[in-house]
Amino acid sequence: MISESPLKSFLKVLTLSVCTTTVQIIGQGAGVQNEQNTVESLLPEDKGSPVVIDSTDTSGNPAKAQAHFAAGVSWEAQGQAGKALESFRLSLEEDPSNTRLAVQVAEKLISLREIELAYQTLLPATRQETAPGKAFELLGLIQMSRGEEATSLASFQQALERDPSLILSRQRVIDVHLRNGKERPAFRMIQEALEATSNQVDEVTLLIGMYLRYVSMRPDRLQDLGLQLESLIAKSSEIAKEQPALKLSISDLLMLQERFEDAEKMLKDLKDVQPPVPLVSEKLVDLFLRTGKKDMAILELGELTRENSENPRPYFLLGSLKAGDGDSAEAEKHYRKAMDIRPEFEPPYYELAAMKLNEGEAREALEVLQQAREHFSDQFILEFYSGLAMSALRRYEPSLGFLRQAESIAEKQEPERLTGFFYFRVGSVLERLGKFKEAEVEFLKCLDRAPDDATTLNYLGYMWAEQGVKLDQAHEWIMKAHELEPESEAILDSMGWVLYQKGKPAEALPFLEKAKEKLTEPDPTILDHLADVYEALGETGKAEEAWKQSLEIEFNERVFKKWRILKDQGETKS
Repeated sequence: MISESPLKSFLKVLTLSVCTTTVQIIGQGAGVQNEQNTVESLLPEDKGSPVVIDSTDTSGNPAKAQAHFAAGVSWEAQGQAGKALESFRLSLEEDPSNTRLAVQVAEKLISLREIELAYQTLLPATRQETAPGKAFELLGLIQMSRGEEATSLASFQQALERDPSLILSRQRVIDVHLRNGKERPAFRMIQEALEATSNQVDEVTLLIGMYLRYVSMRPDRLQDLGLQLESLIAKSSEIAKEQPALKLSISDLLMLQERFEDAEKMLKDLKDVQPPVPLVSEKLVDLFLRTGKKDMAILELGELTRENSENPRPYFLLGSLKAGDGDSAEAEKHYRKAMDIRPEFEPPYYELAAMKLNEGEAREALEVLQQAREHFSDQFILEFYSGLAMSALRRYEPSLGFLRQAESIAEKQEPERLTGFFYFRVGSVLERLGKFKEAEVEFLKCLDRAPDDATTLNYLGYMWAEQGVKLDQAHEWIMKAHELEPESEAILDSMGWVLYQKGKPAEALPFLEKAKEKLTEPDPTILDHLADVYEALGETGKAEEAWKQSLEIEFNERVFKKWRILKDQGETKS
């Protein structure tokens, strides 16, 4: 018998994993680096530093170059983009071999969204031996925005060779290593980062973000990084006295290390800072939830809604808390409030859809997901949840389409989403469509990732038993599932059925009778199987009664024919 695993806990984990932590759901932390679609969003804040003059260079006119660059900065500040671009061009003409000037001009061009001009500025600069690592980093960011992973990786690696302190380059190389399954070089680069980075506030803040990102992607490595994280806390604390944004990032590290009292004290101190530091209350909410102080979290969320009624995130988290308490009506109210305030804020759509799926309201879940489609596209969870909802409605063809689309998105963007559970869902839909060979492939993918998943072992074994193929392997895998979950009535039924299919009805009978005994409500499939076994053992009266009970629960043409034949035979004999 096939029994699909419950969705509730999985959907909750999957939805919240969009944001990794509550802090990220409420609002992005100061130290966490996020993937962006634009090159300019990856650049550090422009602090208006003057052009760097290379005093060793005699081939150009550094003074004139500086004057033109300063004029360009001035024109940019006045909103005169065309005049700014002309001034930056003239500055490069006056000092063409000044690679540091080229970097600064490229940064300005990127901020003006002149990405191609920035690219053409950086290419000749990176061909010079004097090119700083930053030139390669900017080039790599542009190449990455074009989807040129191989060339961008090479640029980031060259950037690090020239300047190991470049956090963005290090982060990008680590990301590529992790995507390609190169765990050791990625971990080595993380280990080297602390020593390679200077004590500049901006760099240390980025460094904290890099560590937080790595641990969110590889939580099993947290213990291995314990000493380094403590060293990072010490290093950053030394320079954080008048740096509230850095303190905010340090609080993330403290929570990561479960130093909750220290984190709470730091965050409460930051609440008194003027002007107010963004995200302090949000992080306190996260901390209170982690430490079981739910009432304090709710108070903090209430304060957030009063401070800014146009912020959707507190309402979203209030919805999650109510959903966790089983108060679906209140949860939905808060989720919809968050959606109304900011329709482009994704998490409440997925949380509400997951809640509807868990409650068996697949049509309502699809309505929520359709609302999400008006604002988002190419999102794994959007497609995956749509596939689950269609499957729940027994619309298997569109379900498969959504699941395949989710798979395609994940392969390109988030391969870690392709878990055993995902492939189980694809396999189960294919099985319902009668595409057994394709279903087998998906179930095997699931077992590659989760070899002790009793649900999948049972599902695949039962599918084979139903077809009368690979019966020895089916028996072996169902036995393994039975060892993992000996009291599951679905697996007991499968054990009985595969033994019956192997021509061993006497061995099958105890499993099927136990499966029937364990049911709180009669199941038509188990009764049908039990009837087959009774008939094979010559107990026709019991077989006729079991088929009759099966038909009373759910009419099935195949079962009816077997019952009718047996009944007619009995009447003929009498």
